[in-house]
Amino acid sequence: MRDLTDRDLVVETSSGSVQGFLDRGVPNWRGVPYGRVEQRFRPPVPVTPVEQVDARRWGPVCWQLPIMTGKTLSAVFPDVAESEDCLNLNLWSPDPSPDARRPVLVWLHFGSRAYGSGSTPTIDVWHFAARHGAVIVTPNYRLGPWGWLYLGALDPDFKDSANLTILDQVMLLRWIRENVAGFGGDPDNVTVFGMSSGASDLGALLGAPAAKGLFHKAALYSGAQAPMAEEDAVQFAEEFLAAAGPLAATPADLVQLPNVGLRTIHRRLLRQSTARANGPVIVRYGPFVDGDVLPQAPLDSLEAGLMADVPLLVSNVAEEAGVWDCWNAVDHAYSHVLPDADQSVDHDEKIRVLSEIRWVGPARELLAAQHKGGGHGWAQKFDYAPSTNWQTALAYPAVAKRPVHGADVASLFLDPEGDVGTDDDRAVGALEQAALLALARDGHVPWAQWSPEQQTPHRIAAPSN
Repeated sequence: MRDLTDRDLVVETSSGSVQGFLDRGVPNWRGVPYGRVEQRFRPPVPVTPVEQVDARRWGPVCWQLPIMTGKTLSAVFPDVAESEDCLNLNLWSPDPSPDARRPVLVWLHFGSRAYGSGSTPTIDVWHFAARHGAVIVTPNYRLGPWGWLYLGALDPDFKDSANLTILDQVMLLRWIRENVAGFGGDPDNVTVFGMSSGASDLGALLGAPAAKGLFHKAALYSGAQAPMAEEDAVQFAEEFLAAAGPLAATPADLVQLPNVGLRTIHRRLLRQSTARANGPVIVRYGPFVDGDVLPQAPLDSLEAGLMADVPLLVSNVAEEAGVWDCWNAVDHAYSHVLPDADQSVDHDEKIRVLSEIRWVGPARELLAAQHKGGGHGWAQKFDYAPSTNWQTALAYPAVAKRPVHGADVASLFLDPEGDVGTDDDRAVGALEQAALLALARDGHVPWAQWSPEQQTPHRIAAPSN
């Protein structure tokens, strides 16, 4: 890497001149605006360029919400501002030379579409630029009701409130296409990857015609769930407004509420849903088939060949539903999902069945749809419990020792040449990252493609296993 001066870290963009800095020797720009939220519950608008953007500190993230009663997860730095006008990105590059044409990686974060950010403290993407020679982007976009509450059926004035976060992400990808060359990235080689809700967001983008041509490869980690039907999105909006009580009676009232009011409604809805289910419930924000942003189910669009030129890497962990042991919720989830099934089956079988229904089956359906549409895909099974698993930090040490939902994040973002973790941790991290980088660089990974005849996923595990 050549010696860089402050002048080298100023890049001209459609947002203005952005001034970066060196993060452990790697050029880094933070909080760069790629769009604006001009009005609540409305589509994003293009960023207003300014003369200079100080891109040396994190930008605002979307307001953070609890996903279960009594469980508020911390996924932002304590000094970072929360705001619904949060359309900004962070970017690392080995060298901001327009001639570099390096592969670009765009990370869509996890968090049940209710929390998380592009600057989550437990996620360090630095090594993708420092060790792998890629340009990496971590964006912020709207979450919770700010991005996913569809009010058009309740008030026609809000007919454009559908799938706002998808529109945020499309605007992000357009900004990358227009500007990433100035940071040393190749606008014709953009790989989007995400985990859990971030991967499901990516699954929706695969069915969005507006996103076609804006990214060229996709890697989905533990997230391929289908979007809601429109009637489900409408029902959710009705329930959200009903939970407002005296705070709001109409969608227009919701626009006028301070952000703390929307968070209060979310918590009320969470408590009410938990009481009705008599057990843990996660309020489900997410995309729906609206006929415009998503003209039809993404699987149908894939079968029709919409993204046939986008190779897919689709990964699941070995024990996805084991994450519900964090909240002693496996039995409750099994009885809720399969009320007529034999409830006496053993715990491991319940986890296997729930994993199949919630994660593994949808991943297989995604690969099958892509295959039918003429595209290519690869299946991966992550079968390792990293000692650096972020679940440990959430005070669930027993679950942290199992390959449950989210365990692979610790390997995906572990510096393979650093001194964190065990030898096995770094070896598995190197394997998982190698598959992603092979996809990003070459458009394929080093094992057999998925097909109806070859469905066995490639296993990522410790070398000794």
